[in-house]
Amino acid sequence: MKTKFFPLTALALSFLILSCGTKEKAPATRKLRYRTAATGLNSCPLKFAQSGLCADLQWTQGPTVDGESAFEVSFWASGNGSSSKLTEPTGQVGAFIRMTCCGSVFFPKVTKVSEGKYLVSNVKFTPGKWEVYIQLKNGNAVEKQFVSVNLDE
Repeated sequence: MKTKFFPLTALALSFLILSCGTKEKAPATRKLRYRTAATGLNSCPLKFAQSGLCADLQWTQGPTVDGESAFEVSFWASGNGSSSKLTEPTGQVGAFIRMTCCGSVFFPKVTKVSEGKYLVSNVKFTPGKWEVYIQLKNGNAVEKQFVSVNLDE
């Protein structure tokens, strides 16, 4: 009977010995993709037609799943043709992020920096596809525009 179990025991013991000396793989580097329209003369990356405004966002931190992310949003008059002269939107400026697969929503902190410029901070992502929304609310009128963010694992 001992001879029947010997090959099985030897095989298990060899797997155990071989696996002890192997190195752990380094964590995979996350791939980041996000889309915004081109900036510059005559561009309007995020168009708020009802308000007559254009906006653009610039990441100041991230976007990342390894910590908090943050970005600035700048507004200017759409007829102006360029983002050189910022314009303060009427109503309330808001922001939220939404995961496209399941609809999970997160509301970051929005702070006015200066005339026509806002900081959106405390943005927290998990790996996956997201939409970063900028919202203008004036009474019952609500306008939303978004930027797609894809944080692969």
